[in-house]
Amino acid sequence: MKAFLKGFGIVVALTIAGMILATVAPKIGVWVGLVFLAIPLVAVFKPLPQLHLGHRAFSASVAFFVGLLTTAASYGLVSDTQRLADLRATDPAAYLAELEDRDQTKWLSELEDLAPERYAIEAAKVAEAEAARKAEVEAADAARKAEAEAAAAARAEEVAATRQAEQAAKVASYIEQLDREMASIPGVQASKYTGDVATINTGLLLIGAWALLYEEGNALDLNDEARQKRQKFRQLLVRKQMELLPIMRDAYGPAMRQQLWEADGSARTIGAGYRTVEFVSAAFARNANIKQIHLEIRENLMMLRFTRAQYKWIKQASEFSYYDMDVPKDSDIVKWERDGGYRVLD
Repeated sequence: MKAFLKGFGIVVALTIAGMILATVAPKIGVWVGLVFLAIPLVAVFKPLPQLHLGHRAFSASVAFFVGLLTTAASYGLVSDTQRLADLRATDPAAYLAELEDRDQTKWLSELEDLAPERYAIEAAKVAEAEAARKAEVEAADAARKAEAEAAAAARAEEVAATRQAEQAAKVASYIEQLDREMASIPGVQASKYTGDVATINTGLLLIGAWALLYEEGNALDLNDEARQKRQKFRQLLVRKQMELLPIMRDAYGPAMRQQLWEADGSARTIGAGYRTVEFVSAAFARNANIKQIHLEIRENLMMLRFTRAQYKWIKQASEFSYYDMDVPKDSDIVKWERDGGYRVLD
């Protein structure tokens, strides 16, 4: 079975090769076919080792079969080619008619040589057909492009509508928050945020939250009514800050005295608007201690808007260290950043 399949494969391969040769080069195919037809004469005396068939009769049969097919196919093509050449010379019209059905490309090429006027007509038809095909392709491309643009526009409109709805929801939520805070701000009492350092810091956080709420309006598309409400909120916030901050600064001295009492230290706030805070402790005899303590509390002092912090090692000391601080006004709405940095909100 294995030998049969091998032999069959060789026969098929040789046959296909012969047909290809007959098609591509029919004249050469004739000679190759004749050679294969002659091989059986040699195969009578010796098997054909290149075929690996191992049997004289079978080898001869294969060579004869392949040679016959190749020769017949090649001769047929050669004859047909010669016939067409003769027809071209004797009857160009019949030649062109036959060629038209067989090979359009060659027909046009021959038409240009044998019938220039008709070639011009046919070439015009071909050009017209090509132009129509291109126009059809362009129209299809334009339709697809228009469809894609329409789809993109629809998606853009959908995204814009979604964004507009989200923005409207944010604005509505923002206005509701403004209303709540505007209703609560007048009732905020400074006394609630003066008991100790922790409650003072709570008051600072509240002021910071109001400032962030005010800033949020910058990113929203507010109408005139909403902008007027935001401006009214700003006015309430400024008045409340100017009320709370001086009182909270004044309370900061006693609050710090409570914390420093065990370390035999004290603190007080002095000056107009209680803008200066003074700390007294034996630890402040060393400049390194002063620097360390100031760095630890500097951010808190700036949020309370102290303009100066003084450090004495004894209460009666005529010489002392101090730090001046550049802080916003009590009326400024501020967004605080790291290390005491800030940005005044318009």
